[in-house]
Amino acid sequence: MKLLKGDHKRDFEIGTFFVRGEYRYSLEPFYGKLPDFLRFTPFSGGCCDKEDNLFLVTRDWQHPVVMLDKDGNYVRDFGKGLFQNLHTLCVTEENTLLCVDSDRHVVREIDVYGGLIRDIGQLDTPSDSGHDGAVWQKMQRSGELIATDIRFNSDWAFVEGLKTIKRAAEPFNRPTGVSISPKGDIFVSDGYCNAAVHKFSKNGELLMTWGGPGNEPGKFVIPHGIWVDKFCRVWVADREGNSVHIFSEEGELLGYMKEGLYQPSDLWSDGTYVYIGERGGQITMIDMDLNIVSQLGFYNSPLRTHGICGTASGELILMPLHSYDGIYLMKLKPL
Repeated sequence: MKLLKGDHKRDFEIGTFFVRGEYRYSLEPFYGKLPDFLRFTPFSGGCCDKEDNLFLVTRDWQHPVVMLDKDGNYVRDFGKGLFQNLHTLCVTEENTLLCVDSDRHVVREIDVYGGLIRDIGQLDTPSDSGHDGAVWQKMQRSGELIATDIRFNSDWAFVEGLKTIKRAAEPFNRPTGVSISPKGDIFVSDGYCNAAVHKFSKNGELLMTWGGPGNEPGKFVIPHGIWVDKFCRVWVADREGNSVHIFSEEGELLGYMKEGLYQPSDLWSDGTYVYIGERGGQITMIDMDLNIVSQLGFYNSPLRTHGICGTASGELILMPLHSYDGIYLMKLKPL
């Protein structure tokens, strides 16, 4: 008898390429040189600083922020004790980090060693958007819900809770994303239990709020990701609304995309294109004239994305979160 054995190294050695027209990328599915205690830690979001150091956020309260250098080597982790459910972050001109904690209803600014600088929002105090997080328990007690599967009930309750949101409330009720404009203003998507975008001054003063619940241009189901481009236009990825909204910095609706998206979750721009990372397995590229230039991937492709950011050389860093078992950080390199 001849015993045949497959090659377990093939996942690390076989190339995967995404090509559409002139846009060609290779995928590195197991990016980053992480210590053993972080090897199986999912990352939900990230950003790069001017030196292409990569800052990643985890759902691990002991190691909430992880820093890798430009070559993907682990540098350190920090922020223990500051966060409950860190969702994403962005780097400021002062090389500090604005960190969105969904469960603590706050954006916390920290230095790159984990020192707390300030809070934007009221820590542990959700705003009144009308959201009723207990809708599942109420229906279960009334006998309207008889399913017993925990995951089904949890997902169902999440969706039903979204239907109870009545207004675009003040900051925050489970915020989701943050971005800084070229002028220094701070924009926050407030999405899991609100349906709003907030604009703050650099010093954290609330300047305006817009949005509201709905699945139409200018309204949101879950404003999940946000990016402010070089023209100070505010891009919002509405994941459950399966849409992308483009606003002026004063909240005027300038553009809207609904067709051909697979759950847009996060956004990043290199100044030439805005890249829309989609949880369903696609990356949509839009130029500064608001033209779609390419869509890479396909439904359920390896490009399933919860968070996206990029480097100065145009490499894209993808964070699938729980989309793939065993793959938590990927790099997409232009060819």
